[in-house]
Amino acid sequence: MILCVDSLPDELSQHLQAFAKQRPGWTQERILCSALSLFLLQNGVNDRAVSQVYLQAMFPESFEQGGAS
Repeated sequence: MILCVDSLPDELSQHLQAFAKQRPGWTQERILCSALSLFLLQNGVNDRAVSQVYLQAMFPESFEQGGAS
């Protein structure tokens, strides 16, 4: 399944684009990965891989080459 930003409600899409434009380090993919992984974690998913996705989205500098793995 591929989630297309165009399939989001206009209100969310507009704010998502504005947020990403104001914060160049936050791509739409990064925003969606952090939001979806946090949603899953808060709703009972107990998977290390999902936690890793969340942490990488929130703190990418910690996972760049030479950072934590």
